[in-house]
Amino acid sequence: MPEAKLIERLAAVYAGEDIRYPHLKVVTLAQWLLESGRGTSDLAKLHYNFGGLKYRPEMAPYASKVRYEAHDGVDNYCGFATLEGFIAGYWAFIGRAPYTGWESNVDTPERFIRFIGPVYTPSTGYAEAVIKLMPEAQALLSAASDAGAAEATPTSPVKDLGTLILDPGHGGTTKVGGSSPNNAISVSGVKEKKLALDFCLILRDLLIAQAAAAKQTIKVVLTRTTDVNVGIAARAAFASTHKAKALVVIHFNGSTNAAASGAETFFAAASNGNTNLADDKAFATAVHAGLLKGLRAVNPATKDRGVKPDDQTGPGALGVLRDTALGNTNRPKKCVACYIEAEFITNRTVDKLLVSGPDAIANRTAVLADVAKAIRGHMAGLP
Repeated sequence: MPEAKLIERLAAVYAGEDIRYPHLKVVTLAQWLLESGRGTSDLAKLHYNFGGLKYRPEMAPYASKVRYEAHDGVDNYCGFATLEGFIAGYWAFIGRAPYTGWESNVDTPERFIRFIGPVYTPSTGYAEAVIKLMPEAQALLSAASDAGAAEATPTSPVKDLGTLILDPGHGGTTKVGGSSPNNAISVSGVKEKKLALDFCLILRDLLIAQAAAAKQTIKVVLTRTTDVNVGIAARAAFASTHKAKALVVIHFNGSTNAAASGAETFFAAASNGNTNLADDKAFATAVHAGLLKGLRAVNPATKDRGVKPDDQTGPGALGVLRDTALGNTNRPKKCVACYIEAEFITNRTVDKLLVSGPDAIANRTAVLADVAKAIRGHMAGLP
């Protein structure tokens, strides 16, 4: 996971988050730049802990306990499942008793960090070091408006793969255009919508890095980069607007049966008006093979639930795959599309491996590296 991309990813998510004092985003991001070495620390890369937050019982709703060796020795630190989780966890951490009174010191970012600094890190010059990084933090936040799209353009491109749309399932707090705010919740309490966004952000950066290394060009666009909901037709419309070659939708399954597990991938059925059935099926099959390869590398027992045509109608239909919504009925070059249900996050083994365990972020990155390879391989053969 490229560190520069990781800190940019954090800034992009933070820019879209609603916090009580938005003007404090710049100074807290500056603090995280300092604490994490601009996202290069293992604590940031492996556990999404950009603030060096040590674990306390009050942090249980936000983080898991991980053992980590820092400059002052081994201790229990907070491990976060998502970037959104870290942001919420940081503000919960600041809300603890040692920082009582901080809300009376929020009129300026400088006053805030000078108040909490001596408690957070009782070392000389800490607050001033954070303040010096505020221009860099502001630049990252300002650049976040374009974070939904990224491109790989090597100096001597061999192959242009075109545009790919990544759609993180769900989002927000209310139903919008047939899209529910959330469905599954993991064993450890992480919502599907947050995990879907993190998977898509990681996948985007892996696609960009892999393509650049292979002297390919690719543009990757996300339908959302923050916790907002987007209607199903509006998600699909990204494919038409951006003249995309491919769309990948990422969701996670849940079940009352705690033993349920496995991955499945859908494509639109002929009965639902699919005008490029063979192409969609081939794309879904390739992506599913990459997903299964990655999942089995971290969990050999992963079940293959198959590549399936979505022939549902009514409320259960996967409308984001429909050709009318994708704009395929009016396009000579059609967009291929598939819908991933990556795993059952209600399964304890899956939760530990991909959501809350000490290696979860490394594991999901490894899985998505295989998915990225599969996507690029298939897109290279598309007209």
